[in-house]
Amino acid sequence: MRQGAKAKRTGRRYAVIVLAVCVAILVLRLGCRREPPNLTACTRIEVRYVDGALKYFFPDASIRRGILDEEEKERVRSYDTWTVSDQDRIREFASHISQGAYRGKQSGVTETQAEIICYEGSNRRASFAVHHMTITTGDRCTFGYPPNFLTLKSLDPSGITPLKMRWGCALNLRKQFVLGLRLGRVHLPCPDPDHWCDVIAANVRKWRITRGEESGKAEPLVPERILARRFTCPAVHGTADVNDAHAQFNEGNLSRQDQGSWKADYAMNSNCRDGSPDDMVFLFESQPGWNQHGGPELFTFDNHDPKGGCVLLNGGTVKFVRTQEELHALRWR
Repeated sequence: MRQGAKAKRTGRRYAVIVLAVCVAILVLRLGCRREPPNLTACTRIEVRYVDGALKYFFPDASIRRGILDEEEKERVRSYDTWTVSDQDRIREFASHISQGAYRGKQSGVTETQAEIICYEGSNRRASFAVHHMTITTGDRCTFGYPPNFLTLKSLDPSGITPLKMRWGCALNLRKQFVLGLRLGRVHLPCPDPDHWCDVIAANVRKWRITRGEESGKAEPLVPERILARRFTCPAVHGTADVNDAHAQFNEGNLSRQDQGSWKADYAMNSNCRDGSPDDMVFLFESQPGWNQHGGPELFTFDNHDPKGGCVLLNGGTVKFVRTQEELHALRWR
């Protein structure tokens, strides 16, 4: 009897030990590190754009058709997967990733923009998926970042920088200026050419948003620094994304009070009026000014590399014009 009882006690002890080991393994497998991936030792980063580099960098197909030719599209596609070995760029990216805040286990399906694999020499050290404002590690731990903070910009291929600048210029024309004249479903009158910049700025300032239920205070939807930069070509002023939290602007006064010193790298076609056809030029790239208006004589090819300039047609289409023949083939009257 004693031996039987002893055997039972021993069996229970073994069962408890086995259970504890299983629980420990389960905790290790299901648990998350509460710090974002440490990339300080990484010497090489592999980037894979999940839907391809073309869609990642130039997501709007309607704008893409007007400003990129087939050769340029193929150049972008060559970066669908690519490797970054520049140590300064890796350190910058590592610094951004290190500032993530733990958000728990990933739940549900989240659209993945890119997959990142980090190496120290030939050894794989970390991997994670990048979403809009979060990253998710291989064990499904999620880390969050402030709006517009999480960016792969430091890893962007330098070979497509001129195309990104062109894209930013096209977005300025398409988004800010078209929306500035079409608030919601209201199609506002075509502005007086003598004051077209002032009219668009005034219209955009009407956009208000309430932040926080307690204050109930309506704030501008578009901050003044962003509004001011929407009138400028990124290829001239040094950033393709005015919303980027890390962007450094290199000139200009950006407050409403200093609007008298604002510059626009665009001009309005003086012949564009209410009822003008959709294929008539509305806005186009020019030398810096404010409320500039006229015709193709004001157009500049000098803002981009390779040379050319963006035009916005009255129907909302953006085109990149490369030659004088293309420029004069557009409808100006």
